[in-house]
This record gives sequence, structure tokens and C-alpha cells, in this order.
Amino acid sequence: MEAQSKKRVAVIGCTGSVGGSALDVCRSYPEDFTVTALAADTGRETFPALCREFGAKRAVLSVPRTDLPADMQLACGEKALLDLIDPAVADHFVFASSGVAAVKALQKALEAGLEVSLANKESALILGARIAPFVERGQLRPLDSEHNALWQCLAGEDRSGVAKLILTASGGPFLRTPPEQLEAVTPAQAAAHPVWPMGRKISVDSATMINKGIELLEASYLFGVPASRVGAVIHPGSKVHALVSFADGASKLLLSPPDMRLAALTALSWPKRPQLKLNGIAPVSLDGLDLHFEAPTRDRFPGFFTALDAAKLGEPFAVILIAADEAAVKLFLEEKIPFTGIARLVAAMIDRYEGGVADSVEERIALYERCLAAAEELAVSGTLGGAAKKGWR
Repeated sequence: MEAQSKKRVAVIGCTGSVGGSALDVCRSYPEDFTVTALAADTGRETFPALCREFGAKRAVLSVPRTDLPADMQLACGEKALLDLIDPAVADHFVFASSGVAAVKALQKALEAGLEVSLANKESALILGARIAPFVERGQLRPLDSEHNALWQCLAGEDRSGVAKLILTASGGPFLRTPPEQLEAVTPAQAAAHPVWPMGRKISVDSATMINKGIELLEASYLFGVPASRVGAVIHPGSKVHALVSFADGASKLLLSPPDMRLAALTALSWPKRPQLKLNGIAPVSLDGLDLHFEAPTRDRFPGFFTALDAAKLGEPFAVILIAADEAAVKLFLEEKIPFTGIARLVAAMIDRYEGGVADSVEERIALYERCLAAAEELAVSGTLGGAAKKGWR
């Protein structure tokens, strides 16, 4: 590309692992991408260095800080993030933050026709079925490795011929641990993912496999396929990231090293496939490659099956699932509930919901916030395992 045709990129959630992968793509392909804006929560200690390295002129944080470059325009809060979503700021917006803070910004970007990469499960499940048309026309590119793999496998395919979407899961650090020992798992053990370098929350989600149930619902929304036609298998090697089975009996799979930078490169560059220049990545060797898959079991991964139950129940249980899991993992990391309590709390929040369907984005965000509070209240009340089932709404 000529210098004047560089794609301008804004990264929301730039200090997290996925945001860092997107920035490394921009770092490795300076002739193709220029970073014009960075956004994060507080920005962590790395934020000023990122601003200086990439020369971004606009920044958005939840709270002010005074250690940024003098020529950087800093704005704070939800309105500032909404104002950042503008074609004058960037050509491509990477949504890699966690939680629901960026939902409205994502909605604005999609409705404005802006190009988006998405690695935010909460936003996908809040927006729900609204997002499928944006994926189908290539405006929204899934950035999580499994959904990115499905997106690539579905490229050029007639969706009516899709029989099943299949996500892969590593199985986490406790794949071979006897289920009766899981009660004693510590936060440090659960956060030690065997394959992917990730933050503590998503590492715990991988250990419970609740993340795979959430991703199953996300795949249903992204690709307009009923949740009943989305499944998951355990693939400890994490070389295959997803498979698509078609009505004629054929299947496609995507095979690549387990590195989020590859998904980010594809999403930012699509439909082009640039020569690989990312440090430390080599194609998977096929010599002696053994692709092992196995089905998850309920005794080891009850949270995954609770997520399947939520999918069958329909709306608004996808929102309850992500909020209850958010609260449960936080409580586990604070050592207020045991590891096995995560799945129990999520199941209880789904089982005890007595409210109605939340249709609008605003209603779904409000339900998410209520569920966070209700889950923490239930956990600290000491009645989670009791016979009395007090409902919430």
C-alpha cells in the first residue's frame, strides 16, 4: 500500500491481551496500518508508552491521567467513547475491551457503516441477533480465534448449506483432574492456562468451559445459525480453532498456531492475506500432526452445559449467563466462593430468574447490571445451596 492509503485503526481495549495482539499487527505492518486512537479503562501503566510508540493523537479513558504525551487529545467517559466513533477518526475500529461499557459505541459504529473487529462477548450477546447482517456483509469481522475461524470457513459459502458450527476448546488446566478435586482449585491454578496467554478472568472461564458456552451463543448471533446447530469439542492441542459441517457431508476446519495475532491480522487485512511478518509464529507442521478431539462431560464442565441450557431457554438468558458468570468469576478470584461454586451460581441465577424478555439494548444492559448485583447478593447470603429458591428479576 502507498503511505496515503494506510488503514487508520482505533483500538478500544488496547491494554488487554487481544488489543495488544491488534497493536502488534499494526506494529509489524507499518506500511499498511497507522494507529490514530487508543481507548481503555484506566489505561494501566503501559498506556502512555503505547500512545508515544504509535503516535496516536486521540485517547479515551474512564478517568483522567496526566502522564500522556502533550499533543494527545484525551477525553473521558461513555460520551467520549461514543464521540470517538467517527469516520474522521479511523477507518477500522477494534473492539477488544471486556464488559458492557463499549456496547453503545459498537452499536453506533455498526449503524454508521464503519468497519469493525469484535472480540467482546458481552457486546455480542447484548446486541444479539442484530449483529448477523453486519457479519454477512463483511463490515463486522470476528476477532476471537474461534469465531474468526468460523468466519473464514464460511467465507463464500451459502448459509443455507451449513449443517453445524463447531467450536474447539483446549479443556483448560483441569482437563485430566479428577472432578472430586475441583472444589479445592485455587485462583492461581485456574488462571494458569495451558495454551493461551490471557487475563485471569478469561483463563478461569476456560477452566470452567463456561466461555465455550458463551462463545456458542455468540456464534449463533454472529452467523445467524440457531444455537441448536452450534456445538463444541475439546481439542487440547489448540491447532484447529473451529469447524463447519455442511449439508452435503463435507466439513471445513481452520488450522493455525494458537496466536491471537493471526486472527487480528486476518480481521484487519480482509479480504487480503499479507505475507506473515509477525515475530515468533511459524505455520503448523503437518509432519506427525495428531488432531485429537473429545466431547466435554457434565461432571467436569457443568458450567458449559448450563450455558447450553441457557441457549435452549432463549432470550434473555444469554444476558443473564454472561452477567452471572462475570459476578461468579470475580467472587472466585476474591476467594469468596470455591471454583465449583462458579457453575453453581450461574445455574442458580438462570434457574431463579422471574423477569421478562429484555428487548432493547438499554433494557439488556440494565438486566446485565441487575444480574451482577443479584448474583453477588445470592453468593454472600449463604443460601446458594439451600432449598429455598428466592427469585430475582
